[in-house]
Parts: sequence; structure tokens; C-alpha cells
Amino acid sequence: MKNTLQLWRVFPWDRAAAPGKPFSAEAQPVGQGSGRFDIPHLTPVRYLAESPEHAVGERIQTLRGQRLTQANLEWHRWPLALVGVSVSAEDHIIDLCNPHELVKHDCPPDTLASRDRKRTQGMAAQLYTTGATGFRWWSSVIGDWHATILFANRLAPEVLQWDETPQILTLDHPAVRAAAAMLGMYLPSHGQ
Repeated sequence: MKNTLQLWRVFPWDRAAAPGKPFSAEAQPVGQGSGRFDIPHLTPVRYLAESPEHAVGERIQTLRGQRLTQANLEWHRWPLALVGVSVSAEDHIIDLCNPHELVKHDCPPDTLASRDRKRTQGMAAQLYTTGATGFRWWSSVIGDWHATILFANRLAPEVLQWDETPQILTLDHPAVRAAAAMLGMYLPSHGQ
């Protein structure tokens, strides 16, 4: 029996969007290519966070040291929402936070942590050739956060089980407050 991971995603949400369509929880982002581990010549990837605050933090990280407003929790006219997803493919996900897996898959940590996209995307392509469903590695934002990168063309529909109702993000949402605190952002007092 496979273990199940609980992971998280933040996305712009249109309540009227059908599952899998743009602005739905299940939508696969389009236009990938410049992301840290993007390998569009092989497969789209899904970036998922291990905690709600990590998922939020990835979305708002560019505002470090600034005041966070409700407008920052929108994307064009769509509110940002947090959704959980259960992943039932843990035994096929390479845990690169485990030193033995780094050695086994010839993954130098300095390459994985590099800001050079050719290096990090090359490492993702190398991991893809193993037949794995994806891999786990540190967030580039904070080392305490870890991301799971999944190879979309290796995900059978039953592998991802999305929560039924995403949570609209507000300044009072606990994950927003926790992410903002970790990133040194200023939040208005409750009720302002």
C-alpha cells in the first residue's frame, strides 16, 4: 500500500472553472519553462508545498520586507486560494533531502540549490530519466520549507486527490499570517 502525502498549492481561483480548466485547483500551469525545475521538453511539472504557509510564501515571497495588502492576494481579478492535495505516489518520489538519495542519483546539493536554471533544470531532467514520479527538495525561499516537484505526465488521475473546496486567502488567514511573519512582511492589525 502506498503512503499518502498531504501537499498544498496556491492558485488564482475562478469558482465557475471546471476541474482541470484554467483557474481551477487542478489546472496544470501553462507556459512553463523558466521555473527552477521546469523541463517542458520532457513534461510539465507541478510544484507543491509541504505546508499551507509554504504554499502561500512561494506566492508572496517577492514582497519580503514590505507591507502585505489584500490586493497582493489577488492575481488580476481572481482571488488567490489555497488547496490541499493528497498524493498517493510517495514511494515513487525521490527524497533529495536524504543524503543517501543525493549520492544514489548523483545530485550535488550546490547544483540543486543553484540560481542557474540550466543547472537546476538539467538536474530535473536527469531525475526524470529514473522513471520517478517526482522529487522532494528545499524551497529556494527558506530552507525550512520543502517542495515536491511532480512530473505531470507520470501522474495517473487517481494519484492526486484535490480538496473539494479551496480556501480564499485573506490577510487574516493563518497561512498568510505565518508566511508573512517568516518572510518579514508587515500586516495590518486584525480588523484594519
